Amino acid sequence: MKKLYWDLTTLIKDEKTLDKKIEKINQRLHTLNQEKNKDLNATLLLKLLEEKEQIKEESNKILIYGSLRYYKNVNDNNTLILKTKVEEFNNEVDLKLQWIDEKILKLGKEKVIECLKKLEPLKKHEFYLKNLFRMQEHNIPEEKNKIVKENNNSINKKITDYNSFIQNMKYKEIIINNKKIELTPINYVKYLQSRDKNTRKEAYLSINETYQEKKEAFADILDTIYQYRIENAKIKNYSSVLEQELFEENIDKQVINTLINSVNKNIPLIQKYFKIKTSLLNEKSPHLYDLNVPLDFKTTKKYTLEESIDIIKEALKPLGKEYLKVVDILLDGHIDAEVEENKYQGLIFSWHTYSFLNFKGSYIDIKNLIHELGHIVNYYFSMKKQTYFYEDSTIFIGEIASIVNEILLNHYLLENAKTKEEKIFYLSKEIENYITSVFKQTMYTELEQELYSIKEKKNLSTDILSNRYINVIKKYYGEDIKYDDVESISWAKIGHLYRFCYYPYKYATGLLMASTVVNSIFYDSALTKEEYINFLSSGSSNYSLELIKLLHIDFSDSKIIDQGFQILQKDIDLLFQLIEKE
Repeated sequence: MKKLYWDLTTLIKDEKTLDKKIEKINQRLHTLNQEKNKDLNATLLLKLLEEKEQIKEESNKILIYGSLRYYKNVNDNNTLILKTKVEEFNNEVDLKLQWIDEKILKLGKEKVIECLKKLEPLKKHEFYLKNLFRMQEHNIPEEKNKIVKENNNSINKKITDYNSFIQNMKYKEIIINNKKIELTPINYVKYLQSRDKNTRKEAYLSINETYQEKKEAFADILDTIYQYRIENAKIKNYSSVLEQELFEENIDKQVINTLINSVNKNIPLIQKYFKIKTSLLNEKSPHLYDLNVPLDFKTTKKYTLEESIDIIKEALKPLGKEYLKVVDILLDGHIDAEVEENKYQGLIFSWHTYSFLNFKGSYIDIKNLIHELGHIVNYYFSMKKQTYFYEDSTIFIGEIASIVNEILLNHYLLENAKTKEEKIFYLSKEIENYITSVFKQTMYTELEQELYSIKEKKNLSTDILSNRYINVIKKYYGEDIKYDDVESISWAKIGHLYRFCYYPYKYATGLLMASTVVNSIFYDSALTKEEYINFLSSGSSNYSLELIKLLHIDFSDSKIIDQGFQILQKDIDLLFQLIEKE
């Protein structure tokens, strides 16, 4: 049987090796510091940039190794100690390298341009230097950087607290067929999606009531994290956390505004789907938890890992042999997908060329696997072509790479469906992909904007969080849905609000652009496989809105968003036609 486990020894052999690497980096930092007071010329500029890049690459490997060890075994306190250690070390490295950028900025833009003309090897760092001067007004002296570093360490600790709360949740038992069932982070999704209304209701109430009991702790964690983020943004001379997040990727705020306005305009389309779905489920008075039930007609299919990998490879064939070759490489030691008790539950992510999930054999597990493969294939291509400074794609770009794979999976499954019921199931999944990635993530972005705005003036109390959450969810889901009182705590379950800044909207833009990519490859022939691989290999070698032009996409054109909703409209119409034939 095929097993998917990490082989982290390809990253760092063991903790003894890690400690030696830390010692070596500290030595290199000490040696590099001797260049601090020398006059900066083209030769020294190249040396400083090369050293900074190499040191950051090594410290990043240390950070990844220590963090992945923790997520693999969260029940061992030693892995938490290791994670904290590598996070603090990585922050310390950033702080000790800060003087290099300060020295370059002090030299001035004109003299740096002269250096670029004099020394050809410097050209590969041209974009880094260009961006450094663009960010100049937000660079801060070492004393203030220490405050930012301390704040970041505090944020990391609070996120660890949040993760620990989630991981150690003890939900109230539920009764099914006169048997007591203990809900866990591993099994609760099954009960939330049950076709038996009472089962999913009890599971939903059990989970939300448990969160309610800890609502003060969750609110305190979120409030503290937002306070530190706002403080950091102001220290760096930004007017808001949103401005900082967008400025760093050079993304116009209009992108978010256009997205929110377009999604708001299309809310009735989404609510139309909810009506179709609840009608199929014979739910005359649907609650939010009823929307979790898949349209699988009680024929839930399970897939072995081998079957899933075969399906994934078939689905990805349109991307060509070069892409599939990298998939084969990464399926060997770069994905940890086995279900294990000690693993962090309920979390799926990719970092560098490593992916983390718990594969249980359902459709959603295949979707998660192909999604995460998209991320690490993207990193692999970029890593082979770009220097370290540019090898990691921005999230804005990375979500295109992963969601293209999701769309290809659904196309393959839909085309190979043998029955009408299967077609309805896969079509509904494609529609719900829009709901999850565009509709809900835009809703979360609206909520996030509002919470940061409130936090600028006062603390985020449980009442404020609950009220704001209920207001936004009623706006999106509409009046035909019944809202239980305990739904108001669901803000505590939105992990992205805690772990990241303004992340959700990138899922939305990612899916809309990914839809355009798939259409361009499949139907319009406007994009070749080679052009797509070139895009995946571009990393962060330019600004995100410039890189997507490699895909013939101009996101300043609102038609991109409108086209996405046209595809959704066609899918809903097709679903309605299939149902009408029943």
